[in-house]
Amino acid sequence: MAKLFKDKDKFFIDKFYYALGWPFRKVYQGVKFVVSKVRHAKFERNPEAEAKHIEKQEKKKTKRKSFVNSIIEKDKQIAARMIHAINRMDRRHDRIAGKAEAVASAGTEKWNLAREWAELNKKQLLVKFACLVIVLGCIAGVVNICTAYEYSYNGRRLGVVKDQDDVLRVCDIVSSKLTREHGAEIAIDKEQDITFRKVFRFGKDIDDMEAVANRMTYMQDMVAHGIAIMINGNRVAIVDSEETAQLILDSVLATFVVEKENTEYEEVGFAEDVTLEPIDTRLGRLENTYDVVMKILNGGQEIKTHIVQSGETLSGIASKYNISMADLQATNPLLNPARLSIGQEIILTQAVPLLTVQTVEVSTLIEYMPYQTLYENNSSIYLGETSVKVKGVPGEREVVAKIVKNNGVEVARLELQSTILSDPTNEVLYTGTKPLPPKQGTGTFISPLSSYTITSRFGSRWGSFHSAIDMAAPSGTKIRASDGGTVTFAGYSGSYGYLLKIDHGGGYETYYAHCSKLHVSKGDKVYQGQHIANVGSTGYSTGPHLHFEVRYLGTPKNPLNYI
Repeated sequence: MAKLFKDKDKFFIDKFYYALGWPFRKVYQGVKFVVSKVRHAKFERNPEAEAKHIEKQEKKKTKRKSFVNSIIEKDKQIAARMIHAINRMDRRHDRIAGKAEAVASAGTEKWNLAREWAELNKKQLLVKFACLVIVLGCIAGVVNICTAYEYSYNGRRLGVVKDQDDVLRVCDIVSSKLTREHGAEIAIDKEQDITFRKVFRFGKDIDDMEAVANRMTYMQDMVAHGIAIMINGNRVAIVDSEETAQLILDSVLATFVVEKENTEYEEVGFAEDVTLEPIDTRLGRLENTYDVVMKILNGGQEIKTHIVQSGETLSGIASKYNISMADLQATNPLLNPARLSIGQEIILTQAVPLLTVQTVEVSTLIEYMPYQTLYENNSSIYLGETSVKVKGVPGEREVVAKIVKNNGVEVARLELQSTILSDPTNEVLYTGTKPLPPKQGTGTFISPLSSYTITSRFGSRWGSFHSAIDMAAPSGTKIRASDGGTVTFAGYSGSYGYLLKIDHGGGYETYYAHCSKLHVSKGDKVYQGQHIANVGSTGYSTGPHLHFEVRYLGTPKNPLNYI
């Protein structure tokens, strides 16, 4: 039992034992006694377990002893290092104190020498000091005179002033002046927008207040409070005020809203979402009223495709769509005006408004009622040709309708009331049943026009030779073949415009120039009197007429000698 108690950890158990006090010590002793009895009984039954337990306790004891010894050793090392550090600090303090004492001694010695020298050279020192004060005063005066301030607006250098306050005072004046001139609120933030940099300048480079005002008045990057015109969320222009923006929108509306008799507008507005929003911008970005109106009316672009029809010319197409020839050729760079072919596609680019002015109007209109065309056979007219017996006259009716227009173009109509004013007169046409003559030359010629006026004869004209006669007639008048034959050319030919050439055989040939429309093609056989073209003014022409030539073996002859 005694051996078991000796194996216990005396270091911790005793500490715990004496700390509990007398009551607890008694309890502890009882528990300790019971534990020892139980352990002793266990070891009597198993001696090997007792030996292992003793060996295990010895190892723990050895480890604890080694741990305590290592802590003691580390404490010794730390203490030794601290002693070494303290000694080193003491030696360093001693050296510093020695140096400080030496410096103080040397300083005192030098001060005494300087004081003695000053006493001996008192007058000279006073003179030099006075000169130094004068020089410094002069330098300060020059610096004060030459000191100026470079002023800038939002980083943009404007000029140089003597006093910063000159610029700050001018800012308020300029803001008021520009606000009155442009109608927009022009605000200059003197703390944020205006910056200064000290510089040295002298003379004429310095701005006075008038020069500052002029520089700031003509700045285009001055901050301005404007109004943005927004179309479907996209900004299209910035103007000076809401009143100007509204005036612009009213001007656009007025372009397509025209007061007319028998027309009453029920609704007028924009198809798009138009809003006015305040915006901070630069003075130079404010647009004038006229430019914005033109931008809204012509700022959009629409691309169309035109299919060339028989008899059409490039100038006629340009006129039809109100496009200049230059713009038409710029859009179609590979287009040859002299070689248009039927079915050819021409790209058209037209300026269209950015806004759609939508109107709903109730109008009283006079509309024409189409007539019918009736046909009667006539044996005196060639087969396939027609002649008017009774000219058709359209009827008239008065219509009251509600019409929806987009930018003046009708897009929908609801007829509310209709009254017939006159019935149409049907047109009656003779249709020819007479057999066609041979499609070859007869050796005789007839006039290509039934009614005409000769405006230029065959022979000398304006210092040159005129190889034909010019037969003036209304545009669209039928041109007939002077004799039967074969069409050798049908198309556009420079100054001739649209031209037909017919070979009649026997060396004879006729030319028909400046036509508006051709009804035959190269290689076709025609008979005398056949409708082959219409009078026009294409090519080099001063008005609608037929340029008619008769040639024999290639030499022009006077047509009046043949018809």
